[in-house]
Amino acid sequence: MASQNNNTPSLPLLSLPPKTLVGIDLLSFNSSPNFHGITNIPYGVHFIYTGTHASLSIRHGRWIQLKPGGPRPPWEVLRWNSDTETLDLLDHDNQTARNAIAAFTESSGRGLVDYTALQDATSDLNARESEADNNGAGNEQRTAESTEDWPKLSKYITPKLLDRVLSSTEWIVSSISSAPSDTEHIPGLSHLETTNALHQSPLNLLPINLKQTWESSDIGGTRTERARDRSWYLGQLIDTLTPANGDRTLGAREVLGELQFCFLMVLTLANYSCLEQWKRLLSVCLTCQKALLEVEPYFVELVRILGTQIQHVDDVEGGLFELRDETNSSWLRSLWARFKVLVDEAFADEKEEGKGKALRKEVNALQRLFEDRYGWQNEKDILRRGMVQLEDGESVELTMQGADEDDETGEYAPVIVET
Repeated sequence: MASQNNNTPSLPLLSLPPKTLVGIDLLSFNSSPNFHGITNIPYGVHFIYTGTHASLSIRHGRWIQLKPGGPRPPWEVLRWNSDTETLDLLDHDNQTARNAIAAFTESSGRGLVDYTALQDATSDLNARESEADNNGAGNEQRTAESTEDWPKLSKYITPKLLDRVLSSTEWIVSSISSAPSDTEHIPGLSHLETTNALHQSPLNLLPINLKQTWESSDIGGTRTERARDRSWYLGQLIDTLTPANGDRTLGAREVLGELQFCFLMVLTLANYSCLEQWKRLLSVCLTCQKALLEVEPYFVELVRILGTQIQHVDDVEGGLFELRDETNSSWLRSLWARFKVLVDEAFADEKEEGKGKALRKEVNALQRLFEDRYGWQNEKDILRRGMVQLEDGESVELTMQGADEDDETGEYAPVIVET
């Protein structure tokens, strides 16, 4: 337990039943009778969630922001609601909240667990599990770093983004929160349950239509170009999030913020709608080519964010991301292979000037991670077609399945259509 003063950012959790699953950021555990909250929490945005069971229950959570220098102590008091099985946020002027803050301050924080101590305990547990999985070859440094990755994973998540996506200043979200486009496909829920989920906790995610990434008035070559290179479409998404007469950088950052929000909601809540939006956002960003030359630093940051996320995809119990499964991960494998080709083509004539160097560095680092963790080979190292000489001296050409599609040859060759 931690020593306490009322200027230390803290989250008292009142009336929480023992053995409740509690999570904050990348840390999760089952509560004990003597657990009453968390203290010494770093300033910034955090996500706290609960579930009645570690793996099978619907989880509910809320985002909070702890800011220094405010008129009140940086405390947020939460109380368990037995009817909804969620944590309700008490107003600072609520008498119960004021009494709780006073009691914890007087008792030097008895019942409050130090945030850093939770990180250390989680790192130790992960290190032991990693050592067992690797037959004694532990990776203590990586497991220690993994519990401290929250600032990187939430870097672009802002109050403005949370207000928009969660359509409320309460910032509440659950495992079954959904965007309208995904309500018909939530696994394990009936049509009535998904309809209720949409009304109770909708997600106002960016509307993305991957089947039309061009303007409706586009024809001919322009439509074809924007279908293949989604730079224009990404620009439209950014403009949607940019304030009137505002800096487009704000909209660009919010796209990255939504990518991070969706990933973390899959990681902590196993939210299906956020998983689908994460895939859609990557499908837009990783199929841009013109934008690579125009805003290379933006894609450097994008690949860096994706790399940090990939470090954590296996944290999800039940494996929603399924990157170890060859069939279910094929969408990302092909998307990533295509992006690497786009990067090489975009900067093919720029090597002498050093352009693209930073992006190539991040791409190569992420490629090594994919190879080390999932065995995803570099497509350049795979021979897709070649001549083989048989025992009788005859030579035949062998072609890997899918080579025509990748090379746009055969039945996949481009066709010129007169309009």
